[in-house]
Amino acid sequence: MPDFRQQQTDNTYELCQKYIKKFKYAIDIGCDVFQFAGKLANDFEHIHCFDFRNKEKQMNSFVSNPDKITFYHTGLGEIKDTRYTKPGVGRIKSDVPHGNSTTKVPINTLDSFGLFEGIDFIKMDVEGYEPKVILGGMQTIEKNNPVILCEINRGDFTAKDLLENIGYKCVDIYYKLGQPHDYLFVR
Repeated sequence: MPDFRQQQTDNTYELCQKYIKKFKYAIDIGCDVFQFAGKLANDFEHIHCFDFRNKEKQMNSFVSNPDKITFYHTGLGEIKDTRYTKPGVGRIKSDVPHGNSTTKVPINTLDSFGLFEGIDFIKMDVEGYEPKVILGGMQTIEKNNPVILCEINRGDFTAKDLLENIGYKCVDIYYKLGQPHDYLFVR
């Protein structure tokens, strides 16, 4: 019997699969311990994973073929920059160091990686940073028209608005513990 987190991952990906038409390349933004990437690796030729926390050593726990994964140890946002977080926290907390938020996080744009061919799916789980990631990945999104799974669980619908403004439609919502959590967009 899978644990709760694995069950949530399985259910979320199952929601996405019926909308994905091609399975060449996927992007997992906020890949954490590669649990979602492990599911993607079963279907996609290659997955580009991004996280500012270097948990690459945990990849083998969930990914049976690590050759299918390229890991980028960086945060993503709307511009190349340095942002800050608290030690051990999985979300960017500030544009400037203050209080306990003094751990530097390098930020790059998704577009700066030049992944403009064959991107069929993007998953974003970056704890409220999704609008900034979208702005920094607009060329990638425009060129590929991928299916996009975007976490929206903090009451900020800016990411949804950004995607809808460029022709995406929310086609499904994944509910976690009875609350809307992940929104699935198709163009």
